[in-house]
Amino acid sequence: MYELMQHLIAFKYACKINHWSTDKYSPHLLYDRLTEDLDTWIDNIAECYFMAMDNKKVFKPDLLNPKLVDKDLVKMCENIISRLEELLNDDELNEGMTSQLSAIEEGFLGKIALAKLA
Repeated sequence: MYELMQHLIAFKYACKINHWSTDKYSPHLLYDRLTEDLDTWIDNIAECYFMAMDNKKVFKPDLLNPKLVDKDLVKMCENIISRLEELLNDDELNEGMTSQLSAIEEGFLGKIALAKLA
């Protein structure tokens, strides 16, 4: 789950790098749209998974892993969707976390379509 959080944070950062690097207005707005919901999803994972299990010590400065940042947002979306599918196949996840991950996966199916427009 920690690795998923790292990928989500790296995706947001990659979107911001693209956002700040473009000279055109429409891609500028598109990159902002790609970051929508990310903070909420990351926060929900942190609170519903780690904090609920009283495992706050996992939160360290390496949460932003620069090696995961890639300007190819489609590739990043595909990687995140793949990780979500792996986690959703874990029978030990509670119903609330499964629902949360399903919502994130649904959101990323939309994000991949937007990323292809960039």
